Amino acid sequence: MTAPLTADEFSDLMLPVMPQEGAPVAVAVSGGADSLALTILLGQWCAAHDVPLTAITVDHGLRTESAGEARQVATWLEKYDISHIILTWQGDKPRSNIQQQARLARYRLIGKWCQENRVRQLFLGHHQGDQAETFLIRLFRGSGVDGLSAMKIQSDYPLPLPGVTICRPLLYTARERLADTLRETGQVWIEDPSNRDEHYTRVKIRNLLQQNDIEGFNPPRMARTAARMGRVQSLLKSLTDEMTAAAITFFPEGYARINPEILLLAHEEIALRALASLMRRIGGGAYTPRLAKLESLYERVKAADFPGQTLAGCRISPCQDGNIMISREGAAIKDDLDLDAHSVTLWDGRFIIENGATAGRVKKLAPPEWQKAGQDYPGLGELTLPWFIRESLPCIVTTDGKVILPDFLPGFEKTGFSATFRQ
Repeated sequence: MTAPLTADEFSDLMLPVMPQEGAPVAVAVSGGADSLALTILLGQWCAAHDVPLTAITVDHGLRTESAGEARQVATWLEKYDISHIILTWQGDKPRSNIQQQARLARYRLIGKWCQENRVRQLFLGHHQGDQAETFLIRLFRGSGVDGLSAMKIQSDYPLPLPGVTICRPLLYTARERLADTLRETGQVWIEDPSNRDEHYTRVKIRNLLQQNDIEGFNPPRMARTAARMGRVQSLLKSLTDEMTAAAITFFPEGYARINPEILLLAHEEIALRALASLMRRIGGGAYTPRLAKLESLYERVKAADFPGQTLAGCRISPCQDGNIMISREGAAIKDDLDLDAHSVTLWDGRFIIENGATAGRVKKLAPPEWQKAGQDYPGLGELTLPWFIRESLPCIVTTDGKVILPDFLPGFEKTGFSATFRQ
C-alpha cells in the first residue's frame, strides 16, 4: 500500500534545496504523473513561502499530440494558480537517438529561459524509480563509481550554463506515491506512449524491475545502492580537490600549470580524476575524456622526455621549469556569438562573459583581431602571453569593427568587457 505525499512531507523534502528568499524558481512539467505531482506540490509550497514559480513545458513536436498536450497542461495548472509557459523545439527532428536528442533540446530551451529570467533553480520530477533505472543502465554499461552514484538531489546543470542548478526533491520518493497524490485531488495526467515502447533501454529496465521476483531487485534497493556510491564519489572528489589545490595552478586567461611531482605522488585514481576534471575545465567540454585516453596521458606524463600532446580540445605542453602547461587548443574553438550590450553569456564553455560594452560578436582572439587591437592599443605588444594562450582568449568585435579585449588583461581593466574563467 502507498499513500499520497503530504504537504508536511514535501516541506521536509524541500529542506536540501531551499530557494533563497524571494528568488524565482522554475519546474519542468511534461504533464506526466511525476512532473505534474511535483509541480502541484511545489506550487503549494511556493505560495506558502512567497516564492515566484514558473512551470515550463517543452513541446518537442515529435508527436502530433504534443502541442495539444502542452496546452492541456497549461489549462490544468491555471486552476492551481501556477504560472506556465510553453517552449517549442523548432527545426528538423532527429531520426535516431531520439530520446537523448530530445533531452538535450529540452535542457537547451529551458536553460536559456532560466538564464534570461534570472532563475537559478530548476526543479525536476525525478523519483526513486528513475534513480534505480539510471543506476542499472549505467551498471550494464560498465560505469564506475561516478556513473553508479547516479543522480543527486542537487546538481549542476547538465549543459554548460553558469548559475543554474538542478533540484530533485522527490529523488527518494516512490513513483506510486506521486500518482496517489494526483488521484487524491482528482487530477488526471498524460500517459506518454514512448514510456511503454521497449525499443528504449530505460523502458526495458523499468519493466525488468517491475516484473521480476528476485528478492532485493527493486527500486528502493537500487536507489539506496546509488546513494552509497554517491558517498564514495563524494570522498573521492574531496581527495581530488585537495590534490588539485596542491598540484595545479589556474590562471584567469583560461590555462593551468601542473606540478607533475605532486600529481604523480598521489594515488593513481586521484591523479586520473584530477586530470579528467582539468581537461574538462580547460577544454570547455560537458564531459571528461575517455578513461583509456586519460590513462595513456598519465603514463606519458611519467616519462622524463614527455613531448606534449593534444587531448579533449586541450594543448598539453612541457615547460622549461619541469611543470606542464594545459591550455585551450585554439583550432578547436568554434564559438562565434552575437552579443548584446549589458548581456551575460557562456563562451566556449570556459568564460562567463559579462558585456557592459557595445554590441558585437564575441569570438577568439585570432591574429587578425590581435593586429586590429594593436592599432588601437600600441602597448599591446608588451604582453608576454604565449601566442597559443592569446589565441584562446575571447574578444568582442563591434559592429563598426573595433576590437575590445577582456578586462583581465593588463591595461584593459576599464573596457567594460568582463570575461571570467570558470574554474
